[in-house]
Amino acid sequence: MTLRQQQTNNSFWHQTATPAAAVQALQGDITADVTIIGAGITGLRAALELAQQNINVVVLDSHEPGWGASGRTGGQVNPLAHATPDAIIKQLGPVYGPRMLESYVNSGDETFALIDQHQLQCDPVQNGWLRGAHCPSAISELESMYRGWSELGLKISFVEGEKLHQLTGSSAYNTATLVESGGCIQPLSYSRELARVAEEKGADIYGRSAVTAVKAQGDQWQVHTAAGSVTSQWVLFCTNGYTDNTLKGLQKTIVPLISVQAVTRPLSDEEYASILPQGHTLADTRRVIYYSRKDNRNRLLFGSLGMAEHANNADRKRLQRGLQKTFPQLSPDDIESYWGGRLAFTPEVLPHLHEPAPGILAGLGYNGRGVAMGTVMGRILAERVTGARPEDLPIPTTAFKSFPFHRFHKLGVQSAIKYFELRDNLDVKFF
Repeated sequence: MTLRQQQTNNSFWHQTATPAAAVQALQGDITADVTIIGAGITGLRAALELAQQNINVVVLDSHEPGWGASGRTGGQVNPLAHATPDAIIKQLGPVYGPRMLESYVNSGDETFALIDQHQLQCDPVQNGWLRGAHCPSAISELESMYRGWSELGLKISFVEGEKLHQLTGSSAYNTATLVESGGCIQPLSYSRELARVAEEKGADIYGRSAVTAVKAQGDQWQVHTAAGSVTSQWVLFCTNGYTDNTLKGLQKTIVPLISVQAVTRPLSDEEYASILPQGHTLADTRRVIYYSRKDNRNRLLFGSLGMAEHANNADRKRLQRGLQKTFPQLSPDDIESYWGGRLAFTPEVLPHLHEPAPGILAGLGYNGRGVAMGTVMGRILAERVTGARPEDLPIPTTAFKSFPFHRFHKLGVQSAIKYFELRDNLDVKFF
């Protein structure tokens, strides 16, 4: 990613990930057809699609493939937006609204089909995603989402009572929706495997190559790093929550939120089998969400929103409380490590596609749906490069629009988390 960070990626996923291929830093001046900034899921999917069509692609990352949230995420593949279809059509209109909805509905199957097509070694499990109502009043939200999305063909159903308790291994939720096409992957392995296959198809990937500037060079663009440059017709910004101001104005279109996670010690076979026994993933309707999944190696991962990528004390306490509420058979002492990563939040809570100048594209803003929708966005960016007209793409191409009060976003996010966590707790107690 372009944002230079001192904090290392200390996620648990490094312990079980597919080995990383050696990446070299860019040295000297080279040319390509397309330069991609950011070796996360979006950038690597775009690189793969373009390389398969014999397009000369160079990918630049300030660290290595999957260093950012692509390799730190919970790895849940959640094929559902945050709003009802009616609300999204009202936002985007009768042309792009249905296209966006179709992209979400198909995003889970598209991700798992890509994994199958290229035999990506990333522990894929497509057994469905459960979303539990954290309080009785949240059931109406699930009902609205069920009505709207089922009409579009999404395989979504209700699970309640004892059946739900059996599927989750928890009595924390009495009502949930089940999206059949959801699931999970090992996210760092997914990123590394996308990089591997993209390179096999001809893409060149450079790590430790932070972009310092992008400048017009006649009818092309020159992307500069500390030790070299790439000149190309197209430049794709795929930096999501780690977006900086290299492309002026892009950083202000999103607010980076921190997703924090904890992983347990290796559980006994009996403990492991009692939690999410059929391999579902789990999330809930809290504003400060709780989500969890198993790693397929006898550990449970539990996540929420947080304030620091290293998961500060407040973040760790929130995770500990959430784990005990959801799975009281476990305790904070069972947690082995914590980490976090940045996701990108947009005002519309929908992904953004921008083309601020000829040959410049940016795709970002997945609002916690980055595994599935980042995979989709990479394909869409490649389609635009290979000749698709902007008006024919499934996501509208929009001008930059600054997030209101962006300069205060850090303070605002911290205050919002505390406020919404209080609201969630009051919901459970009184609603």
